[in-house]
Amino acid sequence: MEPFDIETALKQHYGLDVAEQEVLGGESDHNVRIVTVDGRQFLLKASAGSIDDVSLRWQADVLSHLADRAPDLPVSRLVPATSGAELVSVGSYAVRLLTWLPGTLFAEIEHHPPALLTELGRVAGRLTRALADLPVRAGVRSHHWDVRKAATAIDAGLGFVPDERNRRTVEHVLTWFDRAGATLDGLPTGVVHQDMNDFNVLVLPDGDTGVHVSGVLDVGDALFTIRVAEVAIAAAYAMLRKDDPLAAAAAVVAGFHSVVPLTDAELSVLFPLAAARLCVNATTWTRRLTTSDNRYAKERMRHTWPALARIVEISPALAEAAFRDACGFEPAPTPAVTGQAAVVHGALTELDLTPGSDLYDDLDWSDPDAVTAAIAHRRGRTTGVARHLTASLLHASQRSARAATVQLGMALFPPEGEPLRTPLAGVVERIAAPLVVRHDRVWTCWWGLEPLVCDGMEIDAGTALGTGRDGVQVQLVTSAELAAEPPPRWVRPDDVPVWSRLSPDPSVLLGLEPAQQPRMDVHDVVALREHRFGRSQRAYYRRPMNLVRGRGVWLYDENGFGYLDAINNVSHVGHAEPRVAAAAARQMSKLNTNSRFIYEGIAAYAERLCATLPAPLEVVFLVCTGSEANDLALRISRQVTGREDMIVIDGAYHGNTTAVTGISPNRYKGRGGAGAPPTTHEVSRPDRYRGAYGHDDPDAGAHYAAEVAATAARLTAQGRAPAGFIAESLMGTAGNIVLPDGYLPEAFAAVRAVGGLCISDEVQVGLGRLGEAFWGFELQGVVPDIVTMGKPLGNGHPMAAVVTTREIADAFDTGMKYFNTFGGNPVSCAIGQSVLDVVVQDGLQARAGEVGTYFLGVLEDLKDRHQLIGDVRGRGLYLGIELVRDRASKEPAVSEALEIAEGLKDRGVIVYPTGALDNVLKIKPPMVFGHEHVDLFAEALDAVLLSR
Repeated sequence: MEPFDIETALKQHYGLDVAEQEVLGGESDHNVRIVTVDGRQFLLKASAGSIDDVSLRWQADVLSHLADRAPDLPVSRLVPATSGAELVSVGSYAVRLLTWLPGTLFAEIEHHPPALLTELGRVAGRLTRALADLPVRAGVRSHHWDVRKAATAIDAGLGFVPDERNRRTVEHVLTWFDRAGATLDGLPTGVVHQDMNDFNVLVLPDGDTGVHVSGVLDVGDALFTIRVAEVAIAAAYAMLRKDDPLAAAAAVVAGFHSVVPLTDAELSVLFPLAAARLCVNATTWTRRLTTSDNRYAKERMRHTWPALARIVEISPALAEAAFRDACGFEPAPTPAVTGQAAVVHGALTELDLTPGSDLYDDLDWSDPDAVTAAIAHRRGRTTGVARHLTASLLHASQRSARAATVQLGMALFPPEGEPLRTPLAGVVERIAAPLVVRHDRVWTCWWGLEPLVCDGMEIDAGTALGTGRDGVQVQLVTSAELAAEPPPRWVRPDDVPVWSRLSPDPSVLLGLEPAQQPRMDVHDVVALREHRFGRSQRAYYRRPMNLVRGRGVWLYDENGFGYLDAINNVSHVGHAEPRVAAAAARQMSKLNTNSRFIYEGIAAYAERLCATLPAPLEVVFLVCTGSEANDLALRISRQVTGREDMIVIDGAYHGNTTAVTGISPNRYKGRGGAGAPPTTHEVSRPDRYRGAYGHDDPDAGAHYAAEVAATAARLTAQGRAPAGFIAESLMGTAGNIVLPDGYLPEAFAAVRAVGGLCISDEVQVGLGRLGEAFWGFELQGVVPDIVTMGKPLGNGHPMAAVVTTREIADAFDTGMKYFNTFGGNPVSCAIGQSVLDVVVQDGLQARAGEVGTYFLGVLEDLKDRHQLIGDVRGRGLYLGIELVRDRASKEPAVSEALEIAEGLKDRGVIVYPTGALDNVLKIKPPMVFGHEHVDLFAEALDAVLLSR
């Protein structure tokens, strides 16, 4: 349709003067957005054919009925022509004009929060309720997209699908649809919109839910059919682009049910219908793409096949149970069964294969032979048993927090050659994996058996079913459909409540008592923590995980999900480093006492530590935490100089004792802080991204240091010369601020010129983390008077130290004893020496430099692609990503930083915001972080940023 024709037609038939027009997509109609000279907007739909066409008249009936019965529904309204007609003829076209609905297509927004999906279901329900009593116009017939005819529509296109995996997916869904077919004729019927796909729903921003449904388009597929078709189709398209399609569908179903209550029969077919609808979509558009290069068709296909690949892994029985839960239905009762014969001869030994089990402490659980040997050692001559619905580290996932890590059924580990026997009489329905036996009211599924029976065989309780070697899994299920599907061997933690009803605990069949009190899960731990801890003791994340194990750069939660740890400079040489753990265990078995006794370890460790530092740093005080170390350094400075005032850098954090909180602007200036004590004097943060002297100033270090000199001179002139100046060698909590070259030399010189001491805080960045030097201050070419160190020294064990000169140490000794009960105890010193050994022997300092350089380059590439990243910076394996809403204004993206951290956690990467403005993602992983881990981090961050 030419623009001139549209302008003329609208002027002639509607009295409208067109100012703008925009051609929109569509399967069959010509759709054009119209803007009139007075600013009003309309949707023009032009269909080839006559205004007497039954289907066009039927669409007008639907819109008129909705306008009358549900005027508040967000559906377009017909705009009558000046003649009063709903449709007008323009050449060979039948033209309708509709009110314009504002919003963005559902398909074009990346994130669909649960509240939006539930609202989508409610809107579908309201449409269904409003159309329930609409009489069907004579001549209106079924069509290709009628869900009842899904099998016929799929058959028409399946032959055009070139990918064999996609064809198998569709064929599998067709088996679901065939089983549901017998139920369809008895379901409630009515007129339904029948096309609430993601290109027919509009959304707008909303202050409460983020977005809300602002419009439903196109009634061209409206039809008298089964009522459940409406919610099945809405749920189908809601499952596109979802990591958890079933949860998305359940939210839609819950919303629909709150408006139009669903029956048991409808819930039983809903998931097969939804999956079949997507198969119709996939096969239809694949076929049409063979004859035309249709952009709309390509867009429809982009997400459909990947979604079907995920959906086909979901059992219809699980989906039905999830929908029943979402709608508040009572679960169906499970039959009670008791074993009549022993499954194995001899005793059963319970095995703990959960992620926190000590079975894995000295084990590479990715090595099947090592695992088999460990299990065989634990069970001895008995049969080992691992409990139903427990997570296992043997099925751990490092890429998806929604992975299936929970074992469905009991795992049996019998001695080699031991036959497993049926506990109940029954009939062998099949021997192909899994072997399935039908009993009176239940079925058992046996995975991993070499069968000793055959299909159709009637068996008595105690009949040998087969033998198995490396673990046989037995499941108890309550429906023939589920046994036939068959049930999965592993399920997602989120689905455990539903699976517990679909597949009861088979313990009783094995002669075992049901599992005793379960371990605390993440919800129990959080509740207890909130009850017993003060609110000031905040944990990471709004949706935290319950960690039970660490290894290398990975942390594992109670469900066996692995998180890439990009934040733990505490575990300097890696989580559960075996050499460090062994050193601690050996020393704990020999001697552990306080540091006023004489033992070799404390002397040896002090000697090793001082050997890493330049002269004249040679006297060690061993303490337990970085806060203690900085507290002691502050005390030494004040006592040795006889002064109280300290110069600190804005944004710095030096610990949590009363004294060092008073020299930590990050705390005393933050929420709840009391402000700086009168003895604390701040200088500007040497921030080359936000500060007065940026990356374009080659003398930035000298300019920032000049403020330190001016502050020292001012205090001296006031008769209160500073006791000292304390600086982190790279400012961590302030936002990963890399000190500009020349800053510390000039700042130290200015402070020393007035008799003050210079303290380097290495608590966060020492022991080779910055790559080019073992200690951060060495990068600036200075030697401080006092060095404090902490986190990395003990690889998670509480160790810290203060190292200073002999002259300062002697001046500190005024006769008052200094003593730290646990600092430098034998176990700590053994751990400390082991950490130093690993850093040196494994070349971790050089590794930090190499991997850190690569990491910084990768982050720069991400910055080029994502405007939210304002700056990336760092040295070695201490990096920061500063997030801004606008690169020109540098407005800090505070809430976005938190959401990105949560999103990364859900994708298995641990990082968290920090900085004076809480908008910098801090990256300080264990030193064993490698190039492959950088790539995993970047992939996850890219995905999170793209999903915003």
